[in-house]
Amino acid sequence: MRKKVTEWIKTQNLIVPGDLVLAACSGGPDSVALVHLLADLRSLLSFTLVVVHVNHLLRGDDSFTDAEFVVNFCQHMGLDCYQTEIDVRSFAKQHGRSLEETARILRYQYLQNLADRLGATKIATGHHRDDQAETVLLNLLRGAGSGGLRGMLPGIERRIIRPFLAVGRRAIADYCQEYGLAYRLDSTNLSTDYLRNKIRLELLPMLAREYNPAISDTLCRTAAIMAEQNDFFQQAAEQLLAETTTIDGGNTVVQLNGIKKIHIALQREFFRTVIKKKQGHLKGISFYHVEKLIEMVNCCQVGKMLRLPGGLLAKRGYQTIDIMMEHFAGQAAAREFIFGLTVPGKTEIKELGIAVLAETLTEWNKIKNKNVAVFDQSKLVLPLFVRTRLPGDRFWPLGASGGKKLKNFLIDHKIPADFRDSIPLICDQQGILWVGGYRQAERGKVLPSTRQCLQLTIIQTGGNISC
Repeated sequence: MRKKVTEWIKTQNLIVPGDLVLAACSGGPDSVALVHLLADLRSLLSFTLVVVHVNHLLRGDDSFTDAEFVVNFCQHMGLDCYQTEIDVRSFAKQHGRSLEETARILRYQYLQNLADRLGATKIATGHHRDDQAETVLLNLLRGAGSGGLRGMLPGIERRIIRPFLAVGRRAIADYCQEYGLAYRLDSTNLSTDYLRNKIRLELLPMLAREYNPAISDTLCRTAAIMAEQNDFFQQAAEQLLAETTTIDGGNTVVQLNGIKKIHIALQREFFRTVIKKKQGHLKGISFYHVEKLIEMVNCCQVGKMLRLPGGLLAKRGYQTIDIMMEHFAGQAAAREFIFGLTVPGKTEIKELGIAVLAETLTEWNKIKNKNVAVFDQSKLVLPLFVRTRLPGDRFWPLGASGGKKLKNFLIDHKIPADFRDSIPLICDQQGILWVGGYRQAERGKVLPSTRQCLQLTIIQTGGNISC
């Protein structure tokens, strides 16, 4: 394993002479092996190593025992160890995020901040090939494109490096045994309450047993191929960006003649690149937002506007699409927009003055609340999204004998015309699931046979929505 990891570090250029590497160590077998092996490679690769441990305060006394273990391990290895405590549970509750997502966000924030303070050039994590396989499969289930199917990159993205992507869980376990390395085991890794754990403990073993014994290798190979393809598309998009866009004050102006005839796959990567250049990230931007932008290129009338997450606004000109921060728009934007829903998690939609909380439940007590809807999660086609009404929308209300035009449903419920464009429509890939605050659909209803529910709650945060 030492030879494989060393070759991987060299071929991927993960560590260069003079680097200060900050190794994240939870106390588990992967991170303990990482610290031990990197410590052994210091003289060979001419770098300095320090260790950091983040206590998420999620496992009671075990969390503090883990922290003590890591400190003692580092003392034994002669390594400096930095540690911190973060109240993940309180932060997750306050911001409506899952514990898993919150822990990851806060952990990486601390790692980056500490790296800045110490002048660290690299942050090493213990992710390995089996983690990569889980990530690719997880992203596939969530409907990711090439950017998600490439999985985790070896490095260097925001200084993160992953030296163990060359080896799997079994090799790491053998390494720990060979060197007599003690480690801590996190009991939450055995809980199937978390989707990643269900994939690790149930789905991947089933796929290996019944379909492909080498499924992890196959998924890692897919990740490598998709990473190369994604890199090619990104380079092509960057070149297209230079040829077809200009900056006019606060606006990014896209010349349509330059992108109308290119392949749709490159159009998608182009618009993602434009947005990332504009606001520095793609947070909240889903497949549906990009498809809407492409629709504006090909068939949208002049003057049409589209709100995007992050306060961006796209406006169709005669031969351009102008993308700007909304406060530069100078006029109100059209109501039509689409927001991808975080499941599980909380999605804020400022334009409607609401947030949508999505929770997965194994047990459900019926609640009479017009702002709560519950579905059989297995009957839904993810990902979910929220949008406003469109011409021709149809809807099959729960308990009705069949579908009807959404317009007629709104009229039947005597909803004023002024409010109809502000009603959130929660949809999956097959159509409307819930006319927010009024009626959920027949499709996806909870039955006695339902094993897992998805509960959606609309929370008022401000605005004039009627529900």
